[in-house]
Amino acid sequence: MASLGAASSGQRIGMAADHSARSTGLVRLGVGLAYPCLRARGHCRTAGCSATPSSNRSDIGRALGKLVGKGDTTRITFDGKVVGAGNETMEASGDDTALVDRDGVRQVLESREDSFVLSAEEVERIMGFGHFESIDELLRELTRNTSHLSLPPISNFRVSCAALGESGRVYVGVNIEFKDLPLPCALHAEQFLILNAFQHGESAISKLCISHVPCGHCRQFMCELSRSEDMQISILGREPEVFTLPELLPLRFTPRDLIGEGARFLFEEGHNGLVWAGDGSSGGAPGDMEMAQRALAEANASYAPYSNCPSGLCIRDQGGKLYSGCLIESAAYNPTVSPLHSALVNGLVGGLPSWQTIDRVTLVETEGATVKHEHLIRECLKFICPDAEYSVLYAKTS
Repeated sequence: MASLGAASSGQRIGMAADHSARSTGLVRLGVGLAYPCLRARGHCRTAGCSATPSSNRSDIGRALGKLVGKGDTTRITFDGKVVGAGNETMEASGDDTALVDRDGVRQVLESREDSFVLSAEEVERIMGFGHFESIDELLRELTRNTSHLSLPPISNFRVSCAALGESGRVYVGVNIEFKDLPLPCALHAEQFLILNAFQHGESAISKLCISHVPCGHCRQFMCELSRSEDMQISILGREPEVFTLPELLPLRFTPRDLIGEGARFLFEEGHNGLVWAGDGSSGGAPGDMEMAQRALAEANASYAPYSNCPSGLCIRDQGGKLYSGCLIESAAYNPTVSPLHSALVNGLVGGLPSWQTIDRVTLVETEGATVKHEHLIRECLKFICPDAEYSVLYAKTS
C-alpha cells in the first residue's frame, strides 16, 4: 500500500459476546415499503433495549400525509392503498384516484436510490402533486413522521428533523445513542442532518424543522454552518413561529471568535492537502488500499479549523460495501463530531444493514497530531462492532 504508515494493522477489536449481542441493530426496509427519503430501521431487540423495529405500512405511509388531498383524515400508503383516520385500509374509490397521482408517487418512490435525502428533482415532483401548500408544510410532515426512525436505547427520547438545502435537496436527521457507551457518544438529530447534508455536498441550509426545541449543544453546533444566521428554524408545536439562530442563541460563540474574520465555515469548500506519510512502500490487499484511499479523501475534506488535525474514517460491511466520514469540529470543542460518527451516519444513509455487519474500520490521522481519535474510536468499536478489524494510518501535509 503506497505510503501508508500503520499504527495498528488489522487489529481485531474483540469483546465479550454479551457486548456484541447488545450492539445496536438495524433493519433495512426494501423499496416495497420505502418511505420517500428513508429506509425504516429498527433497534436491537435484545434485553435492555426498549426500542422495536418499525415496519407498519400505514405508519410509514403517514410520513408524507395528505397525499390524497383530504387533510389528516385519509392518506395513501405506498402499496397504493388508502388508509382512513383509524388506520383502516380501504380500496381507493374513483374520486380518491382523481385526487392523487398514485402512479407519479410510485414512480418517485421506486426510482429512489438515496435514503434520508430527497433530490431537488424529487422534491419538485412531490410538490407538483399539489398536496403540500409549501416546502414548510412538507418539512413539518417529514419531521412529524420520522422520529420513530431514531435509535435511542438509553433515553427512549426520539428526535427528528428535516431541512431544505440551498441546492433544493431535502435532508432528514434522527438522534442516535449507543448502549454501554457514555452519553457524549450520542449523536443529536440536528448533527445527523448536518452531516447528511455535508456528505451530499450541500452549500447551505435555508430551512430547518425540528420535532423538539433544540438543545444548546445543537444550537452551538449550528453556528459552524455557512450563513447560519439566515437559516429559518421552525419547531413542531410552536407553529407558525419561525426563528433564526441568533434568536435561539444570542451572543453566540462562532468560528470568528476563535479564528478571526477569515474563519472558514462548514459547507464552504476546503482541502487539507494531505498525502501519505511513510517511505513510499506499497503493500496490502486491493480492498485495503481502496478503504485507505477513501479514508484519506475524507481526511482531506475534514473540517478541522481549530485543531488543524484533520482525520477521516472508512468502514466496510460484510458485503464489501464502503461507507466513510470525516471529523467535523466545533468552535466550542465539545459538540465536535468524530470521524467514526460521521461514517456511521454515512452508513445509515447508505443502507448499512446493522452495526454488527461492519467487519473492517480504517482511520487516517495526521502524523504527530496533537488531537488524536485513534484510542477513543478503538474503545467505541468494542461496543459497536467488536469483531471488526481496526487499522490506523498516518498522513502528512504535502
